[in-house]
Amino acid sequence: MTQPAPAQGQEAPAIAPQSSKPPPPKPAAPETAPKAASEAASEAAPESALPEAAKPEAQAETGAAPPPAGPAAKADAPPLPDGLRGSDLGHSACLLTLYLMGARYSEEPAITEENPDCGIARPISVSQILPGVTLDGDPVMRCETARQLAFWLNGTVLPATRFLDGAPRLAAIAPGSTYQCRGVIGTQSSANVSEHALGNAFDIAAFTFDNGESYEVAPRQDDGDMAEAFLAAIRGGACLYFTTVLGPGTNAAHDNHLHLDIKARKGGFRICQ
Repeated sequence: MTQPAPAQGQEAPAIAPQSSKPPPPKPAAPETAPKAASEAASEAAPESALPEAAKPEAQAETGAAPPPAGPAAKADAPPLPDGLRGSDLGHSACLLTLYLMGARYSEEPAITEENPDCGIARPISVSQILPGVTLDGDPVMRCETARQLAFWLNGTVLPATRFLDGAPRLAAIAPGSTYQCRGVIGTQSSANVSEHALGNAFDIAAFTFDNGESYEVAPRQDDGDMAEAFLAAIRGGACLYFTTVLGPGTNAAHDNHLHLDIKARKGGFRICQ
């Protein structure tokens, strides 16, 4: 209905503004990437090409002591796990992805160590990574690591199993190393902690199928069988999901497992060996 015009000398009545919906939330800040490591190339270099103290993860994976706290020059730098904490929204989205993919996991208390550059700000333990695919020992890792593992298994490993004799179903994965506070390439510097010390890495020792057969990760060059073909195919596909893929043939330290991690490097550089 038309409002009557105000009498001369009267102010027009104020019209209340229409209510509006609150603006959508601003996008969450991207997860802070772990600091780039110039030692990445040496981590994946062949064992014979490196001095004894610089063999890629060889000493670390055979019982190297946890790296001590960093030098005084790093006193003002935030601990590495804090830089990988990410936003609440990003973490919730990661957990939702795992849930929708059929993973079973538990959120765990933050892991801290004497060395502040070791630990996981938001760890989860995973018992089932995909429906019907268990992880022995409920390993602990970052959600982002578990998510990439689920993507790889769903997109590469499960399709590859259909080519095996009888098309068995993948039933379980036997992990190698998971979370462990330790140095990489045998060093004792906190500037050189392993991706295992941050929950960014996951090692696989074997794949078990519902027919009882198991494929252990081992040197299989020129075996010429389906086990060799299967392991070669899924290892190649892993480079689409992980930034580091090492295994038999990389060096002696990786002859019995696949090393997969999500370490961030400058320019998105990946190491696939």
